[in-house]
Amino acid sequence: MKKQIVIILYFLSIILFIMGLINPILENSMFIGFNKKLIYLFSSIKYFFAEKEYFIGILLFVFTLVFPIFKYIFIGFRLINPQFGKQKWVEIFVEIINKWAMLDVFVVALIIVNMKFNSLIISTEIKVGTTFFAISVLLLMTASFILKRIENTNSIT
Repeated sequence: MKKQIVIILYFLSIILFIMGLINPILENSMFIGFNKKLIYLFSSIKYFFAEKEYFIGILLFVFTLVFPIFKYIFIGFRLINPQFGKQKWVEIFVEIINKWAMLDVFVVALIIVNMKFNSLIISTEIKVGTTFFAISVLLLMTASFILKRIENTNSIT
């Protein structure tokens, strides 16, 4: 029963992750609503590289795309083949990713704070992509936690 919950959380997380990528995370408007611009996660990564802010661009790319995708792959393999998760290198790799899992939420918060300078001239509004992305991270963390407990319980018995 617990494994079915993990599978449901896993697939819900994937769907919400994709929706977080294809929906805007922010909307900037200038001059009291004129010149509105939707900001997507990909466009924010491109923006920082275009502005030669390579460190922030790399942080965004790694912690909002690469790490979550690796985590989805490894959890998927662990769901398909429980023995896969018991390999030492897999345990170490997943533990490293798990330690840094909240950094992707932090990075999105960094984008929001960086671009959230409301004034009469510039206004920024959080959009649905941010919500999808944040919920996908929480669901994936929950699925990973439950899966690890299942694996630990099965290794004891």
